[in-house]
Amino acid sequence: MRNKLLVLLVSLLTLFAASSGTAHAVDLFPAGSTGYDISFPQCNGPMPAKPFPFGIVGATGGKAFTTNPCFAPQWAWALQGGAPPAVYFNLKSPIGTNADEALTGPAGICRPDDQTCQAYNFGYKTAQHAVAFTRAQNATASSWWLDIETMSSWSTDTKMNAVVIGAAIDYLRTQGIAIGIYSNPSQWLEIAGTYSPGLPMWIAIAPNAASAPTWCSKPFAGGEIHLVQYIAGGFDNNYVCRPPDRIPPPPMPATPVGPVGSAATIAAEGDCLNLRAQAGLTSTSHTCLATGTRVTLLEGALTVDGMRWQRVSSGALSGWVAAQFLRTGEPTATPTVIVPTPTPTPTPTGTFAGTPVFSPTGQAFAVFHGGTIDQLESASMSIGATGIWAQEPGGTYQLLIVRGPAFANAPFRSAFPKGFGAATSLTLRR
Repeated sequence: MRNKLLVLLVSLLTLFAASSGTAHAVDLFPAGSTGYDISFPQCNGPMPAKPFPFGIVGATGGKAFTTNPCFAPQWAWALQGGAPPAVYFNLKSPIGTNADEALTGPAGICRPDDQTCQAYNFGYKTAQHAVAFTRAQNATASSWWLDIETMSSWSTDTKMNAVVIGAAIDYLRTQGIAIGIYSNPSQWLEIAGTYSPGLPMWIAIAPNAASAPTWCSKPFAGGEIHLVQYIAGGFDNNYVCRPPDRIPPPPMPATPVGPVGSAATIAAEGDCLNLRAQAGLTSTSHTCLATGTRVTLLEGALTVDGMRWQRVSSGALSGWVAAQFLRTGEPTATPTVIVPTPTPTPTPTGTFAGTPVFSPTGQAFAVFHGGTIDQLESASMSIGATGIWAQEPGGTYQLLIVRGPAFANAPFRSAFPKGFGAATSLTLRR
């Protein structure tokens, strides 16, 4: 037991180190400078001439579980830059080629209908495959970037896509690797929805060099923009944002959806639309309004994160919604508002839903019926678990070492001071 606790404590400290390194990953590149990224499309062509501040090389060949056939010479080129080079790799959902990779992995052997299990295995193993390939090439990157683009195969279920992305991040964190994400706000929203891992962001693509610094102040997915990509001279150029560039600009007024007091209907692409405290993708969500819900338009319309936002009310709640998912045309002085009937909150019991089954790798997914952290710790210890991973609302995972030292468990207890509600998903280790 002591050895297991030691291993878990080391893992916890490694995660803290990785998180700290990730927050400043792009500071390895000179602020305000412009470097390059290259990959398999440049196999038969020239590479950017020296001198250059830094280089980023693609590990994959445009798809998950593939390799860049020109990685070795391109990595040799990147090593000639002024700063240690970085790597990026493509990620997708378990669809089409290599989908069988999702059937087994750190989440265990998945049932055919268990999409969450398959999504986690696939994302984790995709990152594992890319890292193994670069290490076989004797390449050690200063930071790793997940390429999240709509040209790859993604599920229409943004929650499952978020599981894939989160699993890849989990694997990179086990390796103590600094992590960032390459995408843009519209593609991220389509693929991952409201998932906000809070990592450094590399945004694609600015129109030109002159406009690149202005994109630094357009954060999304809960993270700051650190790199801005644009094309010039036949190559992908990447501007490194300076801290002043990353200060978000004040919201810009936008055209209202309709007259104040008129009615609109929620027409979300999924089941519901987030009602947020402030305009913007990273703002806290009060609730999720079901498609078909009638709302009242209030004063206020802003452009934030490249999207138009409208302030609305629904019953006693008011907040901001993405205006593209509102349908107007039926103004009324007293609009009908559909208020969902509250679901009674189950009483916490401090027990698991059934007995969690551990995989050969020592991992189990479990549902906790709610209760205090002490109750969770006791229930976990009774089934032989030595560590518990729980996810905060913002997407960050926290580790509780069962009967571990107080200083090691302090972040977990701080993150969940009131314990857990009924039906909380957890990951157990032993």
